[in-house]
Amino acid sequence: MNRSLIIPVLLATTVCQAQTQISATDALKLASQNRPSLIASRLAVEQVRASSRALSAKPPLTLALGASTRNDVGATDQDLALSQGIDLFGRTRSLASLGASDVLLAQARYLNEALGLQTDILNAFANSVSSRHRNEVAAELLGIAEGLLKATQRRFDEGKVAELQVTRASIEFQRAKQIAELSAADYRASTFRLAGLLGISAEGLQVESDSAIEPVKSPGVAERPDVLTLQAEVTRAKAEATVARTASRPEFSVQLVRSPWSNDPGQFVGRAQFSFSLWDHGRARNEVKAANLKAQAASKALEDRIAVATLELAAVQVEINSRVDRIASYEAILVSAKDLVAKSQKGFSEGFGTQIDVLEASRALREIEQELVEARLQLSLAVVKQYEASGFVAEVLK
Repeated sequence: MNRSLIIPVLLATTVCQAQTQISATDALKLASQNRPSLIASRLAVEQVRASSRALSAKPPLTLALGASTRNDVGATDQDLALSQGIDLFGRTRSLASLGASDVLLAQARYLNEALGLQTDILNAFANSVSSRHRNEVAAELLGIAEGLLKATQRRFDEGKVAELQVTRASIEFQRAKQIAELSAADYRASTFRLAGLLGISAEGLQVESDSAIEPVKSPGVAERPDVLTLQAEVTRAKAEATVARTASRPEFSVQLVRSPWSNDPGQFVGRAQFSFSLWDHGRARNEVKAANLKAQAASKALEDRIAVATLELAAVQVEINSRVDRIASYEAILVSAKDLVAKSQKGFSEGFGTQIDVLEASRALREIEQELVEARLQLSLAVVKQYEASGFVAEVLK
């Protein structure tokens, strides 16, 4: 093969041999490290965790200190008092449950964003792998076309074929060259799109043509972000009902107080204090009712979402199985097609075959190669849909 003719066309393929090639997992890891939006979502989860800890904190220890300009006016036993509230009736526990449900919601929102980003990245990665494969197929077919042109030219020089066959072989070569150039450009463009999603420079970014996205072995719908969100909403609604019920319960505190400054000598005494809410005009009852209705609504929505998601996942599994079978079939046919091309080339070169045989065999090989590339792309896209349908998020993004 005259490499001087095809090196400019296959520059991206040639360069990649000296560059690091990334897998699907590598791509997700790069995005996890470089995408500010994902980092912001992680920080949002940490912010909710901090708020949850603040919400579930125990009642504060308070110090009351005061004095009047005249000791006989306004003086009380709160001139100096140290007071500590003690949660005897579950207020703090109910608030802790409410804060925990907020964390669950924040985590579900993060997983939803991570899953969306993962879907975009893996789709771009699959398309880039497919473009790389098409580029390699085009290079292989260019080599076949160039070999046919050389063999035809040699036989023409020997006076064994007409000039018309040289012209036809030249046309096939130029056509194959254009396809190779276009494939190289498409592959380069796909790496730019992928680099944008990863938050890195496209310089030096390469993927392998045989990279695969592995399906989940035992997928389910329990980890879907939308399912987790509805579960967290149910939990939060129940926590809100508990908070509303405990809000009307008594408050208890223990105090250390000093007699008013006007009393001399001053005395320190301990004090236990209960505070009761006698009538809130139905506020707590209605808050509990509203929270329970909210929990029921979220539970029904969750039930519906799980049912739909289960069937969606089953449909994706059918797609994956059919695409795996299709690839196996094409791979078996491809072996025969390559053998046919090799035999037809040899036959034409040695004079007992025709140029038509080589052209037809090459055309069949090209069609099978392209269909195999498309089948592999469709399998990768189906696996990405499986990830989305099952809520699977790669460990590097969690």
